[in-house]
Amino acid sequence: PLAVARALAPRPPPARADAATAAGVLWAIWAAAGLAEPWREAALGGGPAGARADRDLDAVLALFRAAATFDERMPGAAPGAFVASVQAQDVRADTLAARAAGPRGVAVLTPAGAAGREWDVVAVVGVQDGVWPDLRLRDCLLGSQALAELLAGRSADAHGGGPEARRAVLADELRSFAVATSRARRRLLVTAVDDADDAPSPLCDLVDPDRGGPRPTAAAGDPDIDRAGGQSEAGVAAPVPERRPHVVVGTPLDLRGVVGAARRVLVAANAEPADPARPADPTPHPAARLLAALAAAGVPEANPDSWYGATPISSSAPLRGPQEMVPVSPSKVEAVSECSLRWVLEAAGGTAAEGAAQTLGNLVHAIAQTHPSGTRAQLRAELDRRLPELGLRPGWTRTATERRAAAMVDRLADYLGASRPVAVEREFRLDVGRARLRGTIDRVEAAGEGAGEAAVRVADLKTGRTPVTAVRAKTNAQLGAYQLAVAEGALGLADGARSAGARLVYVGGGAKAAVREQEAISGPADWPRAVVEAAAEAMAGADFIARPGPFCTACPVSRSCPAHRDGRQVVQ
Repeated sequence: PLAVARALAPRPPPARADAATAAGVLWAIWAAAGLAEPWREAALGGGPAGARADRDLDAVLALFRAAATFDERMPGAAPGAFVASVQAQDVRADTLAARAAGPRGVAVLTPAGAAGREWDVVAVVGVQDGVWPDLRLRDCLLGSQALAELLAGRSADAHGGGPEARRAVLADELRSFAVATSRARRRLLVTAVDDADDAPSPLCDLVDPDRGGPRPTAAAGDPDIDRAGGQSEAGVAAPVPERRPHVVVGTPLDLRGVVGAARRVLVAANAEPADPARPADPTPHPAARLLAALAAAGVPEANPDSWYGATPISSSAPLRGPQEMVPVSPSKVEAVSECSLRWVLEAAGGTAAEGAAQTLGNLVHAIAQTHPSGTRAQLRAELDRRLPELGLRPGWTRTATERRAAAMVDRLADYLGASRPVAVEREFRLDVGRARLRGTIDRVEAAGEGAGEAAVRVADLKTGRTPVTAVRAKTNAQLGAYQLAVAEGALGLADGARSAGARLVYVGGGAKAAVREQEAISGPADWPRAVVEAAAEAMAGADFIARPGPFCTACPVSRSCPAHRDGRQVVQ
């Protein structure tokens, strides 16, 4: 300490320019401390003191490297600036200084860093789908790679995208994987996780094409047995590596992963058919003992009472009694007809929160109700007046929403100019078998010239971008329920009013409103009555069927549906 204090004491200006740099000051302090030779002798002597001296010397080398890098990046900076920069670091800066490696050290490298080197054992870890290969396009801000492809004649333009770019990225990833898996002299271990959230990469199949299939066995004690896959007791068969790379696909080494692995093993063991020639083994399965121990230790996931599908069904009774009326809305008739499971899950609270598109749709419906025969100018003025109701902040989102809303009311104005409303937002109530049908029709319009004044057509406004097909519109259950209400006189219109058909009017996209027609029903006993009665029976029942269809892509409860992968993991 005294020598260091003397080195730091005021002295005449240095004769050499580099003495005023951070590296020069550090060197003066190090020389004055006189620790170089004692630490060197201690490091060469081995033992705990030698290991400690070795680490201290590594730290000094890293400090000198950091000071030299600082001087190169900040020429002319005072040594105090280097001290301030080190103290300001929240995370230690990386260093390229050489580090001492002990005889039992493990090299942790990237594939590029491992190129040109070999080891007896190499582990390539984390070979997950979506992580490796990583097919995201790489390029710098100036597009130098795309320019190189253009000049080399490998690309027709300098965009650098398209299939050629992705093929080049895939080729780079394959080369990198080949480098990583070719560094082992004796054993290669490739690991991945396969659970509800992660899946192994297809690259695992390149290393071991027969992964997951049956493996040969050999008696315990065979020196060729792959001990990395688990040791075996005497007399018990164990897998043989066959002198080939070993791929391990397992679960995370945490409580969740251990419990999940034990449950899978236990379920698989119970699923195997019993051999009548062998007596029953009264000893609990090892996985069952492990789960029992974890449950006793307070791990809730290990307790079978918390497992989905392990407990009996709480009730198999229907939702409503055989004589009880069932409230039904026309929109729910359509939902139950498509997928009764989706309907019951949404009725139990599985609906998504109202988004910006739905809020905008409600506003357009309200404008159409206020001005059932409005012109474009009237609808635009009403839109400008009510747009603040959306609560949008200034920015590009508000601008885009305003433009979309203006386009929607323009399409709506064109449609309203070609129709003659008889009623808007007309409520009705009608009993159809067990169904107590109740709803509100957006527009009831005169059917047009030649159809008679008593003929009306139901119009349902839609603000979605994608209209249904003309074929599906002909059997749309919601329109059929509306037509049934007209035919039964539930709308309170003039005596003798009959349905001349129904239509879906889409104002959410396109150059003009898209109209999908449904033919008029022939009488009160036509197909809509059967559809409404069937929907009521399904809504009152005890079993609800999942029916996959094009609507599944926007289903808010697909993660609980057994027709989808995520749902199967929940209920099976």
